[in-house]
Amino acid sequence: MTQSLRDVWQYRGLIGNFANREIKGKYKGSLLGSAWSLINPLATLATYSLVFGFILRFPTPVAGNGSLTNFPIYLFTALVVWNFFHAVTTGGMGSLVGAGPLLRKIHFPPFAPVIGSALAVLNQTAIEFGLLFIVYVLVWNIGWTFLMVPVLLFMLAAFALGLGMVLAIVNARFRDVAYIVTVLLGLLFYASPIIYPISLVTDQYDAHPWLRAYEYNPITSYVEAFRDVLWDLEFPGWGRLAYLAVVSFVMLVVGWTFFQRRAADVSEDL
Repeated sequence: MTQSLRDVWQYRGLIGNFANREIKGKYKGSLLGSAWSLINPLATLATYSLVFGFILRFPTPVAGNGSLTNFPIYLFTALVVWNFFHAVTTGGMGSLVGAGPLLRKIHFPPFAPVIGSALAVLNQTAIEFGLLFIVYVLVWNIGWTFLMVPVLLFMLAAFALGLGMVLAIVNARFRDVAYIVTVLLGLLFYASPIIYPISLVTDQYDAHPWLRAYEYNPITSYVEAFRDVLWDLEFPGWGRLAYLAVVSFVMLVVGWTFFQRRAADVSEDL
């Protein structure tokens, strides 16, 4: 693992170049440019808020300040988490395929575009979390637990990057993987408490004990942990933090090992 960190550090400049290229190229040619980085999540938030906040109404738990019950804020807290996970996981596939022509001409580690893509996503996530922080300050739902956000985000990044590296390698050989992942992530979105409170599932445990497996979904744990520290202003608990730390570390090690063992031949698949 130490050697892996050295490799990443050695090529930090190249990784940074891939990240910058992705950030600059994302909205290249559009009239509004980087403004879309705010418009897109806000448009998604407005759509889900209309459908699940008014039409198919879900109950909104009271926030940590004892009075806030705003569904769009409750929803946006989870959407930021999901957007980051989704973008890092799927971005690695596109970045590796996109770097294919360059890999066939110049020798450089294939992990550079994948990690660069993840760093580019962090730029978008920083904007979304900054907006979320301002909203929470304005509604006066703020506490020391906000300091836990970087810790949780770091663990989520490790988990998503590890998974993304596995998918990037497999997708390089079998391009159908990208389409399959899109379908599976769509199912995972609704199988996680993003647009609804987790109580809608936990209340069914007595009648359906098998539903307890629901909480072992890492995304469920991540969404609940972020809502704990941002919405409820509560510490997520050592048990949940330990579970997320182990799952994230294992996923990163598995993803990195799998990627490195097959990276030598990846240019042939691209």
